[in-house]
Amino acid sequence: MTIEEYEIIVTVVVAALLAFGPWMLMVHGKLAVLVAKTAELCDKMEKAAEAQQRLWQQSADHEARLDRHDVQIGYLDERIRTIEP
Repeated sequence: MTIEEYEIIVTVVVAALLAFGPWMLMVHGKLAVLVAKTAELCDKMEKAAEAQQRLWQQSADHEARLDRHDVQIGYLDERIRTIEP
């Protein structure tokens, strides 16, 4: 290949880079924003999952207390029935 042919190839490559360069930077910027928002949403989802887990645990604790109260009320009811003639 001659020098003129190399110049043509280099010119075409440089022109293509100059044409696609700004577009690639714009796409890169948009992808960076998407990645940042995705990471933020993942953090929020993890916090929401932890909060939900705490609420389920709290609900289970409350249910266990209510069950204990039901048993105690049953014992009291039995004792009151045995006391009354």
